[in-house]
Amino acid sequence: MIRSQSDGHILTITIDRPEAMNALSPEMMLGLQDAVKAFLADTGLRVAVITGEGDRAFCAGADLGRVGEVGGPGRPLDLFSMEIDKPIVGAINGHALAAGLGVALLCDVRVASENATFGCMGTARGILPGAGQTKRLPDVVGLGNAMWLLLSAERIDAAEALRIGLVNRLVPRGEALPVALQMARVLASRAPLAVAATKRAALGGRTLSVPEALKLEGQQQRPLFESEDAAEGLNAFAEKREPVFKGR
Repeated sequence: MIRSQSDGHILTITIDRPEAMNALSPEMMLGLQDAVKAFLADTGLRVAVITGEGDRAFCAGADLGRVGEVGGPGRPLDLFSMEIDKPIVGAINGHALAAGLGVALLCDVRVASENATFGCMGTARGILPGAGQTKRLPDVVGLGNAMWLLLSAERIDAAEALRIGLVNRLVPRGEALPVALQMARVLASRAPLAVAATKRAALGGRTLSVPEALKLEGQQQRPLFESEDAAEGLNAFAEKREPVFKGR
């Protein structure tokens, strides 16, 4: 099952099937998709944390015995192609493999426990590594590192994932979720309109020329100057206090 729990402006989404290494059944794929959509629709939520139940696996991938059912009649799966302009933090508490790595790559920043492993796995199973891996992995770790992982299906440990930039922080076993929540609280304290605009500019500019990317940056920046949050940020700076942003 997929569990969601909110605490203030932060939503924690947990992949909860530890007896199967948190492998995603078709129903769980749709449940995760629905949880992310609900997060985006809720204006009171600013940051999501995605994790897996237990400390052995974040997500071991899709349930291969039922992978052909993903989406189901009338329910196309668009989880991996959604435009997500709110930040997501991944708490990688164990194995993140195949579609599980795809879920981890949906996250903007990733915290990994020291027992985490990562692998695309597709070519070792006679299939293409999907769930957005062929697009997002090169963006995160560079083409050379990504091509080796995509083509070889080799697993790497958490230390190697940190070295190539797949994860942002490496923490002791059991600490991934607490550290991810700490990072989420930092992100939730920032101006939500500015955070969303910054994410759109950064992701949208990846395939643009420098002039086009800077144009996009300007387009995202201009409305912010007229926001209440921008005025609050400037006033708080002048008054030497922490700003209180309201997302408007």
